[in-house]
Amino acid sequence: MVLGDEHGPSTPTGYKVAPQSYAKLEAAATELRQYLPLVPGTNIIDGQKVLEVMLPSAGYSYKIAFANELKDYAAFTIPDEKLIVIREDVYEGLFEGRVFSLSTVVHELCHIVLRHHVTFHRGSELGKHRHFEDSEWQAKAMTAAVLMPLDLCRTIQDPRAFADACGSSIQSATYRLNKLHQRGEI
Repeated sequence: MVLGDEHGPSTPTGYKVAPQSYAKLEAAATELRQYLPLVPGTNIIDGQKVLEVMLPSAGYSYKIAFANELKDYAAFTIPDEKLIVIREDVYEGLFEGRVFSLSTVVHELCHIVLRHHVTFHRGSELGKHRHFEDSEWQAKAMTAAVLMPLDLCRTIQDPRAFADACGSSIQSATYRLNKLHQRGEI
């Protein structure tokens, strides 16, 4: 996960990958969410269990890196090596219930589910492709849909209550609700 503006810059920041629509990402998120562990008695995904139990059971491992090793990234995934590298403070945040830490783990999981491998397209320059074919845009959109499920969006319209129910930030909850309203989904 690249650090920066939560809603993304106007230029794609990831690699060019197979195109995905919001509808496909929403469907993939709904499918994935049913397999994810929740914090007991909540709608909040248990990021610690995802990283330490679920991913290893699928053959993935994780490595904790010091902050000086990952200055510009909170985490990254190397799908071909089945490895997630996560910054130490982000890892510790999973035990403290930090929203950013949970979002980071789910974001990296989304890269895995979406099968984002670095590929090189002849004639393709980094950042010179459309958002719907951008690995970071896709992972961010799917992360929002996983953390803040559509069925819950339809029942909780207040951003603060929605953020609390999903374990997300108020800013992310507001953005997700607004986008779903714009698309006529809620």
